[in-house]
Amino acid sequence: MLGKLLYHLAPVRRGTVLSNLRRVFGEEAPAERIERLAQASYEHLARSAAEWLRVRWLSEARRRAMARVENLGALRAALDGGRGALILTGHLGNWEIAPLLMRASFRERGPWCHVLRRPIRPRWLERLLVGRFRDHGFGVLPKAESLPEILRLLRAGRAVAFVMDQHASRRDGVTVELFGHPATVFRSLAVVALRTGAPVMPFASWRDPDGTHVLRFEEEVPPVREATFAGSVEASTQAYMRVLERLILAHPEQWLWMHRLWKGPRPERRGRPAETVP
Repeated sequence: MLGKLLYHLAPVRRGTVLSNLRRVFGEEAPAERIERLAQASYEHLARSAAEWLRVRWLSEARRRAMARVENLGALRAALDGGRGALILTGHLGNWEIAPLLMRASFRERGPWCHVLRRPIRPRWLERLLVGRFRDHGFGVLPKAESLPEILRLLRAGRAVAFVMDQHASRRDGVTVELFGHPATVFRSLAVVALRTGAPVMPFASWRDPDGTHVLRFEEEVPPVREATFAGSVEASTQAYMRVLERLILAHPEQWLWMHRLWKGPRPERRGRPAETVP
């Protein structure tokens, strides 16, 4: 009911949501299923906002009970390798509170991870978000001009998280396929991985039906080596997008469909559409 109300009464970027769903699941997907998934995504965002407002006031024990961290050993092993770690992620689950729920697992490491992010508006909300990240052991880096600091953090054995499901300019990005359609995304993750040898570790979060937040790290995604560095960057970035596709389709109602990741009208699909609409 909440999802239906928001979908009809507060349709923020509803056209973008429906267009993106059509891109992924194909024009032949039943309209009622597309609409149902759109409504579920609005409900997820509303629940996420409510969680974000109340999590600050919860005790450490209550926060710990809200989440389950899976395959943490894979990330710890990567960090113990001496080259730091690069975390591949997107706007999955409740991404704003995931760092808060992760704090107990990395208490001994201090600011063990820094997140690359673009500032949002209004500025007061951005300051609040950044403050919460830092209060819970996460650093925040701007996307622009951060390469020297990223390299320093990796040498110090820290992790740097790259949110990859965002549109990038031609200057900063590389064009690959996401769900069979061309999308220009940031090439920085592939560039840093290829230059430093730091392992790329995918991370996804989602909310289970009982309300538990699952925070899962996956095994390393090795870089793809081509004849040229530019070719290696493109091929590696395409491999990262394939991982994101799989993570998104596991819980599609909990991805941020409002992003204008694909620019322009829907072109003819190059790849296969997703098999089914949940």
